[in-house]
Amino acid sequence: MATMSAPESGVAVRMYRLGYTGDCFLLAFRAADGAARYMLVDCGVYQATSGSADHMRAVVQDIAEATGGTLHVLAVTHEHWDHTSGFHYAKKLFDKLTIHDVWLAWTEDPHNDMARRLRDRRHAMALMIREAAARLQAAGDPMGAGLEGLLGFNGPGLGIRSTREQMAYVASLVERPKFCKPGQPPLSIPNVEGVSVWVLGPPQDEALLSRSDPRGSEAYEDTEMALNPDNAFFGAALSRGPTGMQLPFDEPLGIPMGDLHQRAEHAAFFEERYGSGEGAKNHPSAWRRIDADWLLRSGQLALDLDGDTNNTSLVLAIELVPGGRVLLFPGDAQVGNWLSWQSVAWSGAATGGEPVHGSDLLKRTVLYKVGHHGSHNATLRAKGLELMESQDLMAMIPVEEEHARSMDWEMPFEPLLRRLTEKTKGRIIRADRGVGQRPAHVRERDWERFLRRVTESELWVELVVGG
Repeated sequence: MATMSAPESGVAVRMYRLGYTGDCFLLAFRAADGAARYMLVDCGVYQATSGSADHMRAVVQDIAEATGGTLHVLAVTHEHWDHTSGFHYAKKLFDKLTIHDVWLAWTEDPHNDMARRLRDRRHAMALMIREAAARLQAAGDPMGAGLEGLLGFNGPGLGIRSTREQMAYVASLVERPKFCKPGQPPLSIPNVEGVSVWVLGPPQDEALLSRSDPRGSEAYEDTEMALNPDNAFFGAALSRGPTGMQLPFDEPLGIPMGDLHQRAEHAAFFEERYGSGEGAKNHPSAWRRIDADWLLRSGQLALDLDGDTNNTSLVLAIELVPGGRVLLFPGDAQVGNWLSWQSVAWSGAATGGEPVHGSDLLKRTVLYKVGHHGSHNATLRAKGLELMESQDLMAMIPVEEEHARSMDWEMPFEPLLRRLTEKTKGRIIRADRGVGQRPAHVRERDWERFLRRVTESELWVELVVGG
């Protein structure tokens, strides 16, 4: 029997506490027959964490008990391990669930040419960056470990292959998964009246898909965080020769590092001028060496790979009644994805007469699932949070700040968190801290009304959003 009940109107939203960086949300709607209908959005935790497998199995066991073993909708936003690893760690439990419908982004459609090209490119980038990381680590450069950390979002082993396997598994759970595109007719929850699910992203424009970092004041910061990359490293990395990754010079012009001290005519020269012998890392002339310098380009490409994958996020705006309140679930959508929503619109039979625009859905948002754990580039300013005008706005942030800081990630990003606190009047629920303190300017009775909507346990925090 299900243990998570649905409110008379609206929806109950359960955010799981994963202990580390990750996303997992369970929603309960009341159907016309009075029973609950359940929707799961993502299920994963970052891979480089001890105990994550056991914790994810406990989360999925709770999902099974909460739903009575039935998920009416399973939506997975994008191909990152912190959104998909639950399907790996708890596969035996998912195999026992009854799942009626699976929603994925069009970028996961195996029959879509653009989607296949994007996936193949991401996979090739992951392989090259992993090889660069190994070479940098061998050269004693700390960037090698940093690259491995970023690749952790793509899972263990060969990285992106792991997440691809999980997405394929999710798609196999039903006979015909839905590969969703922005602007398509709204989706529905089975037998739940008055709920429309509008697909805002990802965009079908490659230029927008590759636009991850904010410019100027697009987000809650003053400067651009990263330069737009060129493809010099990627082009060289793809030109693989007999020794693996292509070197910056033609092979006949180079001397393999391992051969330097086997050729007497070279050994003394390179040891004196470049510190290539014993104790090379601390040799006073080691600064002259450039053998690994060209690999440093891989750092930006690793960030690009991470951002480009986030930008393929399936973005869902759940409208509770026609023209009513909206719950925004953007996955980890970044700048290009957010910008594309401004041009998404629906009309005709799909809207019952009145046109619906992406910006209108943002204006009516009352619950914002904060993107990418509250990072700097996953919530736009003027074309994002500032459009959320509802006086009832609340936010849920799937963040574990202690873990994020240990990885040198600014999550949640302080300027964004400050503005979220202002916009929501403090009605923010975090996975790591639950509900915070009542802001001084918020009336106690209004705060108490908010607290009555919230239930907490060690494993999750749940919020009821009225219709």
